[in-house]
Amino acid sequence: MKPQTKTKPKNRMYAFAWSTRGFSLGVNSLLLMQATFYATQSLGLSAGLVGTLFLVSKIFDGVTDLIAGYIIDKTQTKWGKARPYELFLIPTWILTVIFFSTPASMGTTGKIIWVFVLYVLIQAVCVTFLSASETTFLARSTTDDELRAKALTVAGILAMLVPTIASIILPQLIAKWGSQPGGWTKIMLVYAVPLTIVGLFRFFFIKEEVEDETAGVQKKDDITLKEGLKAIAKNKYLFLFVGATFICAVNNNLISGVGTYFFQYVMGDIGKMSLIGMLGLLTPFTLLIFPMTVRKGYAMNFVKLGLILAVVGNILKYFAGSNMTLVLIGSIIAAVPGSSMLQMIGSLFMIQCMDYGEWKTGVRVEAMMNSVNGFASKVGAGIASGFLGVLMGATGFVSGAPTQSAGATTAIQMGYSVIPAIFCVLMLVILHFYDLEKKQGEIRADLAKRAEVAQKAAE
Repeated sequence: MKPQTKTKPKNRMYAFAWSTRGFSLGVNSLLLMQATFYATQSLGLSAGLVGTLFLVSKIFDGVTDLIAGYIIDKTQTKWGKARPYELFLIPTWILTVIFFSTPASMGTTGKIIWVFVLYVLIQAVCVTFLSASETTFLARSTTDDELRAKALTVAGILAMLVPTIASIILPQLIAKWGSQPGGWTKIMLVYAVPLTIVGLFRFFFIKEEVEDETAGVQKKDDITLKEGLKAIAKNKYLFLFVGATFICAVNNNLISGVGTYFFQYVMGDIGKMSLIGMLGLLTPFTLLIFPMTVRKGYAMNFVKLGLILAVVGNILKYFAGSNMTLVLIGSIIAAVPGSSMLQMIGSLFMIQCMDYGEWKTGVRVEAMMNSVNGFASKVGAGIASGFLGVLMGATGFVSGAPTQSAGATTAIQMGYSVIPAIFCVLMLVILHFYDLEKKQGEIRADLAKRAEVAQKAAE
């Protein structure tokens, strides 16, 4: 690709505007992590049934993700290729409010259908297009790696800070309105209205500044679905990164999903969860060193360090029991910089995978490749919800009960500590084989040379 002659976006405005949709969707994801709690405690559905519903819903993602990527790669509009799909943020928030507004008059079957259909529309359609267009938009909005790193840094900080603030407020809102008729609708509207407006700043203030390089690589608009999938299948680094992303999504969503149960039944006070949420106000600032790691070629080592700390912190949480001080210390260690860093700065690694794929196959695939990663992330989130529901059901969890059995309490505690630690170890093993960062300079130089030769031949 080559930059157009348009004015380069200002660094500060670019970085902040880029971050807005990310933290808006981050808060939305945080709220959807309460779907199991809402469905069991407010709707009275069994934990096992709810987990199965969310797990089955991910089947649709397997189809819609690749379709979305293919559609985006074929898109040509006056706004660009990826930018138009930012508008999917609007129905995402509208449908989320509707999801948490299940009519109380509905019977069990009606509630099941309502929850399932709305969840599928949100995740398999809206979030799919938003996720699939993310990295393509970043790659096309600037060719400056340092500017990309700064944008991802600001986006990462705000994508943790804003949801953290939201998570601090959320338990108080649940305690106040959660048991009232229409209470969950009020909770959702508190977040939906302002975050829909602010989340659209990226669409309004960032344009696609890069056009296709027609010489040297096959034009993306000419790539068929079969050719795109074939090129993706040859990209070993993509599958390494996608595997880590999948486990990361399971891990993060499991911790968030089980956290409410942990503080209600292990700690004995759901309000204490706000203290854990406050830790998130500190952890995002570890991202400030990220641009430096990019310049030095150590971005992946930065991620690995976070995973090692997450293992230590989660193990400490297990031995903490109901000791709030030790739970806080373990949470601090696990969250600085934390396993979520892989998702926060993942776009940079995805662009590396795109460059590698073009270098290896001669075909550059963007949105379809990112769709594979988005699919892994969403399936991971669905499996976390499903796993949580199955785990709770298998250990005797009783929806709405004031206390739980010893087996259910132990399962909740394991889901909040030991199991996440195991997931972090698995991510470390997979990412040990991701050495693409070291080869990036050579790959980009070779791609530039190929394009130059092809351009001269065309002239």
